[in-house]
Amino acid sequence: MARGTGGATGRSRSRAVVLGVAASMAIVLGTSLWAYAGTRGGTDPADYVTNASEEGPVSPTTQAQDESDAEDAVGSDPALRGTGVEIPEGWAEADESTVRHDGEEVTVRRYQAGGERVLGESHLSVVLGGDGRLVGLTRLEAGAAGDPADLPSHEQAREAAYNWLARQDSEYLEGLTEQWVDRHDEVVVDADGQETVIPGVKVKTRHEDGRYAWVIVGAGTRIVTFERDITWDSAAQRRSTQMWLHDAWVAAVEGTGEQPPAPAAVADAG
Repeated sequence: MARGTGGATGRSRSRAVVLGVAASMAIVLGTSLWAYAGTRGGTDPADYVTNASEEGPVSPTTQAQDESDAEDAVGSDPALRGTGVEIPEGWAEADESTVRHDGEEVTVRRYQAGGERVLGESHLSVVLGGDGRLVGLTRLEAGAAGDPADLPSHEQAREAAYNWLARQDSEYLEGLTEQWVDRHDEVVVDADGQETVIPGVKVKTRHEDGRYAWVIVGAGTRIVTFERDITWDSAAQRRSTQMWLHDAWVAAVEGTGEQPPAPAAVADAG
């Protein structure tokens, strides 16, 4: 994996506890990524879009910000302008890589406290396509995880997810069909190795091109994770698209962790 300049590589380290996160990730993947869920398809995503020009209460930034405010909030990194992605206070770019997302060359940017890259800990990571579109996002922040009791209902999660997708790419949204909605948690560790669960509700869809997309909505309708253009290997019963937002998988690619079991993708940088 090719890292960018700016000293991020020199500060990079991988906590051994990432293996524990890999185990937790395996449970999450096995129960939520492709499994049958209680709420099935049949919903038209467009029915939940209220106003794609406003951030409103479903923004991954503060709930009162509109799009221009969100752009000001991420002014420290012009690459994120227009995405509505806010870098948490005290965090800085910890790594930049040019990698493969199936056959496409993409850029992965990672932000962490103090600008130090530590796999397994709280981080904000984004995947940007060659055309500048947001291909993926995950903001796993232990301090902002929220209470599972504050998770949105399935209807609220749909509204948050589809408004988010509409703001990112309204044309892409039109090609989506809902697959299911279900609970989906992530796990991070702190500097002492203590695990924190990031609760969420996952809204999984399939695009008319055959690939998948999903949004995980956290407590307070905060966007936790977004991924698009994901392919599935039916024969192997596992994801085939690389998993640059998932630290356990990245650790396996880098040789500092074990290959996560199916349905995780094979640890291959492509």
